[in-house]
Amino acid sequence: MIDTVSTGSRDGRRERGDRSRGAILAEAVRLASETGLEGLTFGRVSSEANVPKSSIQVLFGSREKLQLATLDEAMDIYRRTVVEPAMFRNSPLDRLTALLEGWYDFVRSRTLPGGCFLNAVSSEFRCRPGPIRERIQTYRQNKRTRFRELIEQGQRVNELRGDLETEQLVFAWVACEAVANVAALMGDEEEFEHAREVALWHLRAATRSMS
Repeated sequence: MIDTVSTGSRDGRRERGDRSRGAILAEAVRLASETGLEGLTFGRVSSEANVPKSSIQVLFGSREKLQLATLDEAMDIYRRTVVEPAMFRNSPLDRLTALLEGWYDFVRSRTLPGGCFLNAVSSEFRCRPGPIRERIQTYRQNKRTRFRELIEQGQRVNELRGDLETEQLVFAWVACEAVANVAALMGDEEEFEHAREVALWHLRAATRSMS
């Protein structure tokens, strides 16, 4: 016979744990977006999230695991806000357009106070080998792979030119985002908008003429 009381108690503890973890990560993402992953400590997150330090230690185990979970949470926010809606569009060209415009909207609206989390932590950990850098590199590669696959799909359905230099196009989009993120944080709206227009120009130039 199943002990329903014990099962309910375990489920309740799990739900409370999930809520606590969510609240901690929300504050950790905000802090890391502004000061970097290296700025995260159990003590600081405890103070900002109003959660006992011991609870954070129990939930995450180590500072590095808290940093990794914060990185994953920040990237999940971007995925839900930009990537998933874009990938539901009808055609490869529509998806690429939505991905490009969505990134600039995401940064401009300060969905995360520090702009693009991936750009920020890539710079922060560029010379720091270890699990965090490896996770960042995975996210960087995933982004580029998504662009490449959509370009190939667009070529197959004749939305994009077949003679494209795919790697150069992907590089241009990523480079424009890097410039735009710094511009956004420095309050340089003109440079931010210029980077956006250059990114979209590259997309238009890659589009097969419909004439």
